[in-house]
Amino acid sequence: MSHFAIERLSVEAAAEKLPQSERWVGAILGRVEPLLPPGESRAALDVGAAQGRSLIALRRRGYRAYGVEPWSEAIEVARQLAEREGCEIDIRAGTAEAIPFEDESFDLVIATSVIEHVENLQASLAEIFRVLRPGGVFWFNAASAVSPRQEEIARFPLFGWYPDRLKYRIMMWAKDHAPQLIGHTQRPALHWFTPRKARRELRAAGFDEVWDRWELRRLDEETGLRRSLLRLLRGIPILKLAADVAISGCSFGARKRGDDPTAEATRS
Repeated sequence: MSHFAIERLSVEAAAEKLPQSERWVGAILGRVEPLLPPGESRAALDVGAAQGRSLIALRRRGYRAYGVEPWSEAIEVARQLAEREGCEIDIRAGTAEAIPFEDESFDLVIATSVIEHVENLQASLAEIFRVLRPGGVFWFNAASAVSPRQEEIARFPLFGWYPDRLKYRIMMWAKDHAPQLIGHTQRPALHWFTPRKARRELRAAGFDEVWDRWELRRLDEETGLRRSLLRLLRGIPILKLAADVAISGCSFGARKRGDDPTAEATRS
C-alpha cells in the first residue's frame, strides 16, 4: 500500500476524484432514500468527511450537507474545494466519538471507510445515534472480517481472516514501525466487521432495524442473471456468505426508531 491515506489529498487531487465521489454518493442515496422519513429538506452528516467530496455531492443532490473531520489540513482542503465548486457546506473539527452537533440534527449520517478506524466503536455509534432524528438512517461501509480481500494493510495475505487481537497488534505495530504498509495513516483499521457483529453493535447502540449490503441493494440496479442472483442471495444464507467472502469490505444501514411506522424500505 504505497498510496497515502485519503485525508492527505491535495485540492487538485480531491477535485480529480470528485466525479467518482458523486457517483458513489448517488449509489448510496439510491439505496437509503427509500428508508428515510418523508421530507423535502433533508440534512446529512458525513463522519470523516476528509476533503468534503461527499458533502459537495450531497449538496448537489439537494441535501443540507455537514461534515466532521479530525484533520485540520483536510478541513482546509474541503473548504477550498467547496469554494472552487461553488457549493455551500459546513465542515467542522471533530471525531465520531465527539460529534459537534446537537441531538436529532440529521436525517442521514454516512461514514465511508471510517468506522473501522475509530478509537472507540461503541462511543462512535452512540454519538451517531444521538445526532440522528427519529426515523433517520445511518449508512457505513468498513473492513470485512468475512473476506480475505482487503486494502487496509499491504504484505499480509488473508489479513481479514486473522483473529481480531492479532489484527490489532499488527496494525499498531505498522503505525509505529512500518507506516507505508497502511498508507501513512495515524488511524489504522482496528474494527473488522461480520454481519453478526455489525447487527449486534448497531442494536446495542439503539438502532432497531439493520440491513446488510444485499438487503440494501435495489433489484432495479441489476438486470438478468445478476438480478436473479441478488434474489437468491437474499433468500439463501450460504450464498450470501459466499458472496461476502468473495467481495472485500462490507456495508450496512441502520434506522433509529421513528414516530412513523409506515416508513418502510421498498426494495424493488
